[in-house]
Amino acid sequence: MTDPAEDDMLGSVFAEARRENQTPSDALMARIMADAAAELPRRAGVAGDPSAAGRTGIASTIWALLGGWAGAGGLAAATVAGLWIGVAPPAGLTDLAAGVLGETITVALVPDDDLLGVDG
Repeated sequence: MTDPAEDDMLGSVFAEARRENQTPSDALMARIMADAAAELPRRAGVAGDPSAAGRTGIASTIWALLGGWAGAGGLAAATVAGLWIGVAPPAGLTDLAAGVLGETITVALVPDDDLLGVDG
């Protein structure tokens, strides 16, 4: 449990902070707006990438639609995870599939006894 004296002290600190004027000065706002105006030409490129400014074409459009490196990284991670789950599914997923779809069926892609077909 907390001490009521500490709660009162914290409440008084918050009350004092609410009483103070929290609006930024005009000089600060002018500097912020000047920095933003200077940054706009740099950020005019594809997906916010300053080095991509002036690039056009289908590849840069697709890259922008993916979200740049962040989107492509997430897409690659999801692809690898899906491949991993598809190749080596966890036991719980196999049991769930059997429960939903019925019994499982195993199909042999190669014969077990004679892989090369040399034994007659």
